[in-house]
Parts: sequence; C-alpha cells; structure tokens
Amino acid sequence: MRAIQRINNNAAICEDDAGHQLVALGRGIGFGEMPHEVALEDVKRTFYGIDRKYLAFIDEVDPDVLEFSAQLADIVTQQVSYELSPNLPITLADHIQFALKRAREHLVVPMPLAEDVEQAHPVEYRLAKMAVRGMQKTFGVRIDRHEAAGVALSIVNAAIAPSQRKALAAKREERLLTHVAEVLEREMGAPVDRDSFAFARFTTHIRYLIDRVQKGEPIESENSGLYDVLTAQYPRAVSCAQAIATEIEAAYGEPLTEEELVYLIMHINRVAPPQE
Repeated sequence: MRAIQRINNNAAICEDDAGHQLVALGRGIGFGEMPHEVALEDVKRTFYGIDRKYLAFIDEVDPDVLEFSAQLADIVTQQVSYELSPNLPITLADHIQFALKRAREHLVVPMPLAEDVEQAHPVEYRLAKMAVRGMQKTFGVRIDRHEAAGVALSIVNAAIAPSQRKALAAKREERLLTHVAEVLEREMGAPVDRDSFAFARFTTHIRYLIDRVQKGEPIESENSGLYDVLTAQYPRAVSCAQAIATEIEAAYGEPLTEEELVYLIMHINRVAPPQE
C-alpha cells in the first residue's frame, strides 16, 4: 500500500495494490514525504469510497470517536437490509462527536419526533439505542436517551436510493474499465486504439463479464479445456487476462473461472493481436 496524500500524521489517502484509492488510519502513516510505502501492519483501519469533502473532518475528529463510529457502521451494515453510503462511519462520527460534546456540557436537545422515528424505523432505532449504551460505556458520559433518534436518523439518511445505487455502480464500472484498458496496454506492450470497433467489442465483453460476476452466473460451455492450450500459445495474453481478472476480483470480490479467462484471452488477442 502506498500513501499518496497526507490528511494528518495518522491518516492518509492511499492506493492499494490494485490502484484503488482509500483512506487509511494508523500511527504515523501520514508523516513524512509523499508518496511513500506503508506497511500493512501499520494500518489500523481503511475506508473505501469516502467523499473528499469529509477529509477535513477526519483531520478534526477524535480518533477514538472515529474508531467507535467505524465499528458501529460495521454492525449497522450487517443488520440493515439495504445498501449504505461508504460515508456512514464519517457521518456517524460527526453526529456522535457533537452528542458527546452536548453530554459533557449537560446540554439536552429535545427530540419531539423521537417516538415517530422509533415507530417508522424500528431496526435503526434499536441499533441507535445500542450505540447510546456503547457511547456511555466507552466514553464515560451520560447520554440522554433522545440522542438515539438522532443516531437512527443518521443511519436512515445514509441509505443509498436505487437511482443513486445505479449511478454509483455505473461510475464504479467506468472506473474499472479505465483500469482494464491501462492493464491491457501495459501487459500487451502496445497502445490500443480506443476508438476502434475491436476495442468497443472488448469493452462490451468486459461489461457483460462484470454483470455475470455480480450475478454469480459465469459462462458455462465446453471450452474450459482450451485454457491450457492458450497458456502455451499466447502467454502474454494469458498474463494480461490474469491481471484483468485480478482487477475484477478486487472490485467485486469474485475470481474468474478458467472458462471466463478463455473468452477474455480471445478478446484480448482481437483488440491487441500478438506481435509477429
């Protein structure tokens, strides 16, 4: 992992081995000249997909509050039935830090809609009550029970709407296609005409491949046996296909089957034919 931009001495924007950017926390990882390599054992926590507008808050928030909020976000993600914004740990930390400040100053903010929130969002409210108990135990302060409504609303507001989910998925796919094109040119050792019909056909194949990976429906045919033949005949294209497969697995958490690799190798050879 490589730190590329300092947030503070203990936080930095980093790039992982697949070239994806993330925010990493850990003692001293933001210290020194950029860029520099970061040992994985020095990284305490990572956040992918954080909006850059929250980076300044990461510099300001109490690290203990951020860690508490990140652990809470992990629990919430497992308990709710919908997708949540990757910014949830940060927005929870923002709310919780102010809730702790109010508690320490003995300031109670009335929440007239608390009962409505509990009735409308029972799962989120239950998680929020658990969070309030955790805040009291972790930070040694008495938290007013009405603060649970605010935490619950922070969770509800982090839900990604279907249209937003679709937009994020499209953006993620386009970013991956850019990485794939870069891998193709690097591994095959030659520039690719991105305006060509062959490249358009190649990207169409990648889009359908991503769709199959997401649905868990890989190609099923009798061509998997060709993989060993292609490995011997087109070693460079095979290496390229494996590098692209690594990118896809990093993005979607699923490895490619040998059968998918066979078709990928064939498309690579069409868009970047082996040099004589």
